Order: sequence, then structure tokens, then C-alpha cells
Amino acid sequence: MTATPTDPQQFASSSSGENVALVLTKRRSVGFKLGAGWFWPTLWLLILGASSALGIWAIAFITRLPPLPDCDRIFRFSADSERLYCARQASVSGAEQDLVAGVQLVASWQDTHPLYQDSQDETNRWSKGVFKLAQQRMQAGNLGRANELLGYIPERAENHPQVLEALDAWQQEWERGNELVAAVKEDVANQNWSGARKQLRDIKRLTSDHWVKDKYQYLDQYIKSEEDARRNLIRAQSMADSGDMDQLVEALTLVRQMDMQSAAWPEAKPLLEKWATTLLNHGFQKWEQEDLTGAIAIIQQVPMDLATAPEAQDLVHLAHAQRLAKFNQQWVPTYGDIVNLMEAIQALKGIESGSPFYTEAEVKLGQWTEQLKDLQKLYGASLIANLNQKSSLQVAIAEAKEVAEGRPQRQQAQTLIAHWLKEIERIEDRPLLARAQQLADKGDKASLQAAIAEAQNVELGRALRVEAQTKVAQWTKQIQVLEDQPLYSKALELASKNKLRDAITEARKIEKGRALYGQAQDSIKEWTARIQVAQDRPILNEAEELAYQGRLSDAIVVASRIAPGRALYNEARNSIAVWDAERAYIESLRAPADDGYDDGYDDDDHHQDHD
Repeated sequence: MTATPTDPQQFASSSSGENVALVLTKRRSVGFKLGAGWFWPTLWLLILGASSALGIWAIAFITRLPPLPDCDRIFRFSADSERLYCARQASVSGAEQDLVAGVQLVASWQDTHPLYQDSQDETNRWSKGVFKLAQQRMQAGNLGRANELLGYIPERAENHPQVLEALDAWQQEWERGNELVAAVKEDVANQNWSGARKQLRDIKRLTSDHWVKDKYQYLDQYIKSEEDARRNLIRAQSMADSGDMDQLVEALTLVRQMDMQSAAWPEAKPLLEKWATTLLNHGFQKWEQEDLTGAIAIIQQVPMDLATAPEAQDLVHLAHAQRLAKFNQQWVPTYGDIVNLMEAIQALKGIESGSPFYTEAEVKLGQWTEQLKDLQKLYGASLIANLNQKSSLQVAIAEAKEVAEGRPQRQQAQTLIAHWLKEIERIEDRPLLARAQQLADKGDKASLQAAIAEAQNVELGRALRVEAQTKVAQWTKQIQVLEDQPLYSKALELASKNKLRDAITEARKIEKGRALYGQAQDSIKEWTARIQVAQDRPILNEAEELAYQGRLSDAIVVASRIAPGRALYNEARNSIAVWDAERAYIESLRAPADDGYDDGYDDDDHHQDHD
């Protein structure tokens, strides 16, 4: 049951709620109608936009270029188009491997292959590149590789006929070249030098650099070396046949220098052994005559590998040990000296007790062993001394002093001690000179005097005494310059004002032996000459004016007033000589007239009037 409102306010409130509900209901109805009206246009618009986007994407997908193949991941089962593309890219380098790979790729393609026509240009270009590489290999002498490269070029290449011609031509040239090489070697073996050179000239007619340059140079040197070897062998035989032992030694040395690969070596080897045996026998004869020094001198010329008999080997060992022990003993021992002496001792130890040379070997072994000890001690002392410190030098001197008097290296030890003592003196006195130099660098007189006093502390006989005295002399001159420079500067100033006599007087105050004395004397000479020129120039001008007037005798008399040693003396004498010659010439012209009549005047008056 529904309650009916009786209160007016309640009634008003109820009516108002119903109105609101009615308004909301109407609004929802209107909104629904409006939404239904926009729905379909919006949907069709979305469909149209989606279709357009899909169409644009489809067009872009269709027209987009396919991605380039990754040549780093190409393998034999990849598509031929991708392999051809990568072959094109690789062939740009011109490398042999890349060109061969490109040619091999297209070589098997038949004319039915879809890429046959597209690859024809590459085939021709790659084939030309491979052919060029083959030519380079052929020129370098590698015919096998050259032929192998030509074999890669397919028949479809436009240069294939040229390839066939090259194969045939190269083969013929190689056969001809090998024939000439064999002919040259045969002529050399027969000592037919002119024939060998003729064959060598024929090689120049070939075309490849391998034969014309490389093989030609090799064979030319081969002929020369073989000819020299044969010539040396003949010369050695001539020297050996002389019977002189010195000549025999030279012959042995000459043959030992021959190339063992030469054609003359098989003939030289038996002669070498024969001559070595002769020298050994001669050495034994010297030894039997108790001339051990002479025996060793002879045996030293015999190589050890040519001494076969035990006694001969022992004598050779002794001779070679003697040669090693005779090193050039310099004042500083070297590691090489020690090594040579150790090798000499080792050679002596190889002589057995039953050898006839055992006694001599034992004597030398004892001497050289003691010498080796001294050398090792002095070498160690030298290494210590090389530190160049006072303490290290003192240690080195103490080590060297252990080489007592009578020892083999005593003289060398004393020389080193004297040198190292001088080095100690240098180390001790160097600070003195350094301090003196620092004082002298200030340049003033007091500092230079102090530097001289410091340098004079280096005593007579010390290693740096000469250097110290040289610096003392140098600084003394600097002091003299400082003392005399005002005098010389004043003289120069007077000379610049043309007060030459005063300048000379001032410059003469610089005494002989002083640093500026020579310079002052040069200036005095110059100023004196200028004074003399000023004095004598009017005289010479007067004489020249008289000569111009024809009064040659008067000009000569006036010019003669310029005394010897004066600045213009030589110039005056030259002018006098000219004028005298002119006067003699004039007199020679007047001589015939004077012979015809007597005018009553003597010669002197005549000349005076005309002059």
C-alpha cells in the first residue's frame, strides 16, 4: 500500500524528484539517439584509414629493394646471384685469389644459365686479370703457376685464343732456354769459354725477363766464377811446381778459396791434399832439425782437416794453438783475448802423452795457464774500473797490483795501474776546474783572477794540469782585454775624429805580449798609412800635373821625394816607371834630328827646355 503525502512540503518534494527523474530519462534517450547516429560513420572512417595504411605498406613492401647479401656468410650452396655479386665485389682488389675464384664461379655456367649473359662482362674482365697475373708469374720464372692460372680461364672468355697462343709460346721459350743453359754448362765443363759466352748471348734473344735478365745474370756470373776458379787452379799449380815452400803456401791458400761447387774443384781437391802433405813433411823436417819455431810457422798454413796422420795432427794442433796465443795484447784486456787463449790451451790438451810434441805442449800449457789467470784478473779489474768512480778505480788498481813482478801480464798490469791513477786524479781535480769555470763565467776581472787562483791549485804532473794551464792562459788574456780595452777604444774614438797621431800614441800604450797587442798594431799600421797618404798625396798629385804638362823629368824628380816604406811609395814608383818610359820614347824620336846639325846647346839644356 502506498502512502499518499498530505504535507504540502512533502508533496512538493515528491513532485520535484519525479521531475528530475523524468529529465534524466529524457536526456538518456536523446544521448542514445545521438550516439547511434555517429557510430557508423566513425566505423567506416576507421575501416577506410586502416585500408589506406595497409595499401601504403603493401606498395612500400613491393617497391623496396631486397637486402644485399652478406659476403662474409656466402658458401657454395648460396644462390648464384649472391655468389656472383660477392665475386664482383671481391675482384675489385685485383688479388689473384679473388680473380681466380670469380673465373671458377662462372666457368661452369652454360649458356642456358639465367645469369650467363649478365656474367659475360665479368668473365672477360676477370680472364684478362688472370692472364696478366699469369704473365707476371712467367716473367718471374714460375712457369708452372703461370700455366695453372691460364688453365682457369674458360673457353667462353674472349681472350681464350690468346691464352692458347701464350701456352704454346711459353713452352717453346722454356725448352729453348733450358737447351741454352745445358749448352753453357757443357762448354764450361770443357773450358770452352768463348762457346759458353756465345750460348749466353743467344739467351738475350728470348723474350721473358726470367731468361733475359735473371738467367742471363746468373749464367754470366757462373761463367766468370768458373773461369776464375780454373785460372786460379792453373796459377796455383804453377806456384806449387816452383818447389819454393812460400809459393806452395800461396798455392794452398789460393785453392782453399775456390768454390767447392765449381767444375774445377774435383781436380783441385787431390792437389790440395798433396800440397798439404808436402808442407807437413817439410814441417816435420824442421822439427827434426830442432827448429820448432820454423816447423810451427809452416804447419800453421796447413788447415787442420788436411792433417790425417796422428803426428801431423798434433803438430797442427800445436801450431794453431801458438797462433791463437799470439793475440795482439792491447793495454786493455778484451774478452776475445781470453777466449783465444782458452782455445789455445784446449788445443794443447788434445796432444797425447805419447806424442813427440807432448813435452813442448806441456811447457806452453803451463805458461799460457798462468797468462790466462793474469788476463782474467786484469779483465775483471777493467770491468770494475769502467764504473769510473774513485772507489771502483782504487779496487781495480788493487786487483792489478796482484799481478806480481815476473808474471806474463806484469807490463800490461802496470800500464793499467798508471792509467787508472790518472783517472783518479781527474776525478779529484775536476771539481776544482768546474768551480774555476763558474767563477770565470761571471766575466769581471775579480772573478777571472779568482778563477785563475782556483785553477792553479791543480799541481804539476797531475792529469788535468795541461787543461788547467790552458784555461789559466785563456782567462789571463780575458783580464788583459778588460784592462786594455779602454785604451784601444779611446784610440779608435780619436781615429774616428781623424786625430790619427793621438790615436797612434794611445794605441802604443798596449804593451807587447798583451791580448790586444796584435789588434792595436794592425790599427797603428792602418792609421800610419792614412797619415802618410795625406802627406804624400799632394806630392804625387804635383808630379802627375807636371807629367800632364809634358815636364816628365820634373815629374820624376818630384815623385822621387816619396821615400821607401811610405804608403804611396809603390804607386809613385809605378808612375815614375811610366814617365821614364815615355821620356825615353820621346828621346828616341828626336835622335835623327840631333845628328844632322849642332844648335849650340848641350844635351842637358835641350832636354830641359823641351821637358
